[in-house]
Amino acid sequence: MKKGHTMKNDNATIIRLHQSFKQQIGHITRVIGLMSPKFLVGLIDKLDLDANPRNSRLGNVTNAIQESIEKDEEAKGDSKLFPLKSKGILIAASGYEVLDRNRYMLEFVDRSTEGILDGGHNTLAIGAYILAQAAKCAGTPTPTHRAMAIWDDFKSVWGERRDEVDAYIRAIKEDPNGLVEHGAGKLDFLVPVELILPADPNDELCLEEFRSSLLEICDARNNNAQLTQGTKGNQEGLFDSFKTLFGQKYPEFAKQISWKTNDGGSIQSRSLVALAWIVLSKTKYVQDGNDKILDAPAASSIYSGKEKCLEKYLHLLRDDRVSNLYGQKRELKDPQVASALKVATDLPLLYDRIYRIFPDCYNTIGTYGRIGAVKSLMNKTNDYKTPFFHEKAEKPVPDGFIYPLVYGLRAIIDIDESTGEITWKTDPYQFVESDAFRLAVAQYCGVIQQSDYDPQKVGKGAFSYTSAENAVKLAYLMTK
Repeated sequence: MKKGHTMKNDNATIIRLHQSFKQQIGHITRVIGLMSPKFLVGLIDKLDLDANPRNSRLGNVTNAIQESIEKDEEAKGDSKLFPLKSKGILIAASGYEVLDRNRYMLEFVDRSTEGILDGGHNTLAIGAYILAQAAKCAGTPTPTHRAMAIWDDFKSVWGERRDEVDAYIRAIKEDPNGLVEHGAGKLDFLVPVELILPADPNDELCLEEFRSSLLEICDARNNNAQLTQGTKGNQEGLFDSFKTLFGQKYPEFAKQISWKTNDGGSIQSRSLVALAWIVLSKTKYVQDGNDKILDAPAASSIYSGKEKCLEKYLHLLRDDRVSNLYGQKRELKDPQVASALKVATDLPLLYDRIYRIFPDCYNTIGTYGRIGAVKSLMNKTNDYKTPFFHEKAEKPVPDGFIYPLVYGLRAIIDIDESTGEITWKTDPYQFVESDAFRLAVAQYCGVIQQSDYDPQKVGKGAFSYTSAENAVKLAYLMTK
């Protein structure tokens, strides 16, 4: 019997495999087999999809999986084909114990890299199927797809219906024929499962090599799903410091940020990363000199090239001068980049504040409501919200008009010559509410008129950003 470290029963779950076989590849043992969906209950209890590069969502993919399950439930003998139709579930665990009857006790020590590496949609589809059958068995309404559209919502419903699931599993064991009366399935199908385990869980070197391989394995297995750069970066820990800073400063806002695919957040992380380049462009790593790693993205990229901004962010954070690699994760170590990200957490709210004052500022040089691009954004209810914090706004504002002004705030960003720390020269929130800044906005609005009132031309034009930064620079001098 091969054992890992002492199992913590409250953190472990047991599965049983059929027709399984083992392979050893270097420091990794791979076990391939088939598993009854009943054992998925324990896995769902213990795991989220933290180790999976993206969260799963109910939709066409999961519907097709459930249709295959239903066919297998009705089929007999050799006609059960679900294991051949599905690539199943890939599970990694650094703690495990081989039990009798081909059972494995699995312990997921680091949930960010261990657990379900691939097969999140299979897990969600089967879990939702189990909930539906449990509801039929209990005579209660079946949970709707809307109520559990993404994994986090599903786990919430799973917790609420957990007693029904237990009763359903007992009914399968004690009175499977009785389920027919309720129209519930018997979970009479098998799920392909692949376990990734350390070859020698008692060897620390083997464990370290095992853990350092997980991210690479996970990335490769999910390549066919065309993972976004951000999703991969999230798995590497490249957003962790930024996440923490947002969580500390704006906890409720932080909950709305989507750091990986299908995690339900309304704020896309790439938008925040693009804004962060307003500050990161001040760091020594994008300035000419011995420390230079890369060129900063063009100013207009924060508006029209967010993927390019994200690509450059990941390039910067992956550099050994900026972050340390611990196993399969990176941790930010550079104090200047850390200070830049801290300043960058102010930018979404500053964006919203500028958004709110912009129409009045424009009205000092023209009539804001007559701009065609503005008219196209208006609605009958006159109910407008700012893009990030969803504060009430009097008028809608095209993004192309705002991004250059936010970029202009570079003019009030300071670098300590002795420490390299990046900070604001003045309170940015008070500054954007000042008469001097409002005058700067009005001055910048001339660019809009010169660009035929076209937000695309304004947002993509290099001159817009230069004009905005110069206007903010003069406004700051006026407040001194």
